[in-house]
Amino acid sequence: MPGVPGMKQPIRRKAMSGGDSSTTLPVICDLPVPDAPPGSAFSEAQQQRWEELFSSAVAWLWGEPELGLVAAYVHLESQLFSGSGTAATIREIKSLADSLGMSPASRARMGVRIADGD
Repeated sequence: MPGVPGMKQPIRRKAMSGGDSSTTLPVICDLPVPDAPPGSAFSEAQQQRWEELFSSAVAWLWGEPELGLVAAYVHLESQLFSGSGTAATIREIKSLADSLGMSPASRARMGVRIADGD
């Protein structure tokens, strides 16, 4: 769907398959990195992390609805690593990572694997 606000490229989401079959994702997502949602106000390090995440294999799973979740993940991860995170920050990071398919267990539940990875 070309022309989606905030996206430089059509939605990335790959078709999912269920049951015993799984979708295999390429190791690297080579689509252009989308713009962060308005109001994200990333630092340089956060912008770099955003770009790293959108180059990862799981970025193939993310479409426009996930942009805010990924931005929240980047902000919370930065907060944690700067020393101002709390136990609640860690729980939220784990929850976001799970919903975004960033762990092998969450990808298995989604029926997704990374080529030469999981």
